[in-house]
Amino acid sequence: MTQDSPRSPRLPSLLCTSRNPADALNGDRSPPPSEADPIQTSFSNQCLASPESSIATAGRGLAGSEERPTSPARLVVFLSGRGSNLAALLAAQENGPLRGLGEIVGVVSDHPSAGGLRVAMNAGLPTLVVMPQGRTREEHDQAILRQVARWRPDLLLLAGYRRLVSSVLVNAFPGRILNIHPADPAQFRGLHAYRWAWEQALPETTVTIHLVDEGMDTGPILAQAPVDLRGANGPDEVEQRGLRVEHALYPRTVAEYIMQRYRQTGGLPCAASSA
Repeated sequence: MTQDSPRSPRLPSLLCTSRNPADALNGDRSPPPSEADPIQTSFSNQCLASPESSIATAGRGLAGSEERPTSPARLVVFLSGRGSNLAALLAAQENGPLRGLGEIVGVVSDHPSAGGLRVAMNAGLPTLVVMPQGRTREEHDQAILRQVARWRPDLLLLAGYRRLVSSVLVNAFPGRILNIHPADPAQFRGLHAYRWAWEQALPETTVTIHLVDEGMDTGPILAQAPVDLRGANGPDEVEQRGLRVEHALYPRTVAEYIMQRYRQTGGLPCAASSA
């Protein structure tokens, strides 16, 4: 299993940016943070060690006795479907690796009928639906940014979001957008990755967490975990096996990424300095 994307990108600095994401609405196109001092993601191996452990178990020992942020990072989740990863992130926020480290403050979707919106509403979260029809990618993301900036997020988490984000969001949140992709990007990018794994008769596939750039699943990889497909009897079972890994790996990686940022900056949330 390949651990790097074809581009072998270097991880950018995890430093919080000091500018307001809303500045992008006013034409601010400042470059992302310097890549001169990439962060070594030591937590990647931790994630690989026990990919199918429970969320609660996965959270143990992430920070240990290490000093933790005094306030949780503000998270906004983007989704297009049923919201199973949103549910996993919410569970991790209550009693798992994200407890005290991250708080979901809003949910964005491009589909008004997405099941994840019901998950969000049941959790009492504000939601935003922006339909893409009649808009360019940039116009669509501008409309999203106008609302999302008011939520003052530290990180955007793409969780089954089926749109390719544009430079509008990437530039507004450099190094602050994460995505979960159910394949190794070196082997497959884009939608329907579990069906691809089934059609290729793979004995194993991969779940990948990566930072988002303007490409399709091309950003720097933060963590990967294998999914055993031996004996799977169809694409639905392949997906179910993959989701079990996703639901443990994503919260765990987000928690460790927050701690990495905290170690570098000495404080979170980033939004406090960009309000």
